[in-house]
Amino acid sequence: MMGQQGFPIGGGQLGQMIRDFDWAQTAIGPLGAWPQSLKSVTQMLLLSPVPIVLLWGEDGVMIYNDAYSEFAGSRHPALLGSKVREGWAEISDFNDHVMRVGLSGRTLAYRDQELALQRRGKLEPVWMDLDYSPVLDESGTPAGVIAIVVETTAKVLAQRQLRESERRLRAFVEATSDAIYRMNPDWSQLLHLDGGTFLSDADHAMGDWMEVYVLPEDVPQMQAAIDEAVATRQPLELEHRVRQADGSIGWVASRAVPLTEEDGTLVEWFGAATDITAARRTNEHLRLVINELNHRVKNTLAMVQAIAMRTFRAAPDMAVAQEQFAARLVALAQANDLLTGERWAGASLHSAIEQAVRPHQYDPARCTLSGADLRVSPKTALAMALAMHELSTNAVKYGAWSNESGRVAIAWRIAGEQLLVEWREEGGPIVTPPARRGFGSRLIERGLAGELGGTVTLYFDPGGVRCTIEAPLAAVTVE
Repeated sequence: MMGQQGFPIGGGQLGQMIRDFDWAQTAIGPLGAWPQSLKSVTQMLLLSPVPIVLLWGEDGVMIYNDAYSEFAGSRHPALLGSKVREGWAEISDFNDHVMRVGLSGRTLAYRDQELALQRRGKLEPVWMDLDYSPVLDESGTPAGVIAIVVETTAKVLAQRQLRESERRLRAFVEATSDAIYRMNPDWSQLLHLDGGTFLSDADHAMGDWMEVYVLPEDVPQMQAAIDEAVATRQPLELEHRVRQADGSIGWVASRAVPLTEEDGTLVEWFGAATDITAARRTNEHLRLVINELNHRVKNTLAMVQAIAMRTFRAAPDMAVAQEQFAARLVALAQANDLLTGERWAGASLHSAIEQAVRPHQYDPARCTLSGADLRVSPKTALAMALAMHELSTNAVKYGAWSNESGRVAIAWRIAGEQLLVEWREEGGPIVTPPARRGFGSRLIERGLAGELGGTVTLYFDPGGVRCTIEAPLAAVTVE
């Protein structure tokens, strides 16, 4: 069984720094006196691969993870334990607003927010995606603010550079893959189109070019932009869908400039269209990832809080309760590691079970896993890992793994539309039913059943503990 570890558990470089830091010198107070809400959110952010910082209390005392330390640069490690308004003095007004809003129980979200930060000895513009949410203490009162910080400077500067390059005549750019086109003065005819790598070429004048290249529902928006450009003789810039050469629908960023004679007569328009199909899909994916991350962070925090409350609420021995809580957090962290590697798109059922039980029993002869592998949902993987951790812990303490010969067999199969999983112990001490069910048993029978939408039953047979799990296949698996 995994032994007691100090808080916080793991967390890389920052985890160690938090353990070593003299928190008594801050408004938070010594590490051992931290409230459970502060411990839980600290443990959660240390396990996250994205930059997260916790601003605790009215002063916004800063606690963060390894990813955030990379963003902080030369300010790290001085930022740890500092007050946010002092640690980021050049944007103290911005952070003052963040603290006031967060401690009032509200959230904030910024996309490509520009801030002037001190870097390399001078103020430099930096762009970031920022998400702020309040963190509640045990009484339900906002006690801090948690921030997810993703720097987008490179992306913003790249987009600006792209827009700048589009203002130049694309005809003079060598070896471009963009579509280069010419239009008559009122855009009623496409004079020529070199479609690059994604549009069909047009080597003759076309009056029906909109029907060929533009989707009908996008024509009004495009015609309005054209009319304004013609009336003002200003460059036209527009993102719109197009029919690509392979028949698929894509997106282009189109820019055209008016060409005039010396007397001001408008001769034609010269333009370039850039294929931004992949970029649009990537941006949409990033938006979904950020939303999913926010959802996962909140779910993980809620699970940690539930484990903490149930572990300590009725614990007769605080030292034992702390050890159990630490072990459960480790099991949760390991399951999260597995899911992070899979980008939270699901996990192998075999891997989720094996990762939970192997720390307790390394001998394959005493722990066998059998069954066709399945990809299960993140929710199922987490619940199954925690349940297997509890069963393994009990087997080490009282069951088949408490002696030198006991064995555990874990098997699963599909029966019709149901997933069936069985834990079976044999060769251990004679089993007697417990006088009362502890949190571990309730976590297995009620918690797991609730998470899977099925039934879970523990059998205290004299020859060894059995646990059967039955859940609807459609509810627990992913494609």
